[in-house]
Amino acid sequence: MVALVISLAPVTAHAQSPAHTDTLTLHSSIFHNTRLLRIWVPPGYDDPQMTSRRYPVVYFTDGISTQRGRRLESTAAALTGQGTIPPTVFVMIDNGGSTRESHSPARDRADEYLPYPDAPESWNPPMPDPHGKLFPRFLESEVRPLIESKYRVRSDAAYTGLAGMSYGGAIAVYTAIVRPGHYGLLLLESPSLHISDQALLHAADTAKTWPARVYIGVGTSEGSTPDDRQEMVTNARTLADLITAHSPQTRTCYWVVPGAEHGEPAWRARLPAALTFLLGNGECPTMPPAP
Repeated sequence: MVALVISLAPVTAHAQSPAHTDTLTLHSSIFHNTRLLRIWVPPGYDDPQMTSRRYPVVYFTDGISTQRGRRLESTAAALTGQGTIPPTVFVMIDNGGSTRESHSPARDRADEYLPYPDAPESWNPPMPDPHGKLFPRFLESEVRPLIESKYRVRSDAAYTGLAGMSYGGAIAVYTAIVRPGHYGLLLLESPSLHISDQALLHAADTAKTWPARVYIGVGTSEGSTPDDRQEMVTNARTLADLITAHSPQTRTCYWVVPGAEHGEPAWRARLPAALTFLLGNGECPTMPPAP
């Protein structure tokens, strides 16, 4: 378990340079495809007097959806401007379905994010051998070195976060399990913990090291049947309990929102509180997010 010592220093009054989003192209030799990385840098990053400062960094799966659907940039700008979170670099990584080579976006996304097969009926034709187990190596040997070579981000675990939603949440959980001690912050929204007969939960039951802060958000209306909706909530609760049991030093936030569905509107609504918990005051929300 890594210690979290993030400073809450807000942007100072002399900061003049605006926040902005850069775009990098990444050619992956691991997944054999080409995607975009979108990098949001906070206000003041480009100020001459800040050139020696290094920033916390959070990597998000589903880059284009994170940018547009979750509106990460405007949320980060608001929280940073209020001093609620410290100036942080956010990296939005496009998924396999958003690559130049993709001909089947949903399937190609799942292929990169599933470390284990989903239920047979989930894909036609079935996907018995997805490539999600390659994702941690992709992240740490291709994405992170590129970002760390071009931006002044911290590379130590306490200042490095990983975030994902749905299948993207599943691969974030998997990465945290197989790369213990590499991430200090973990943001999970509606993680697909049902896959392969709850294989991720079984793996979590053997993991002894977790990030210093873990946020897990879920709604009670996620799924097409009552059983599916209950399973989503139960699985998320089980993961939170396992982390607490095996890593009591971890500050774990489990937030269940009545009536929230599985999708961007719900994740967007919860994002400010999630980032505040992880990067800011560490307080877990208890009330539903404001509409």
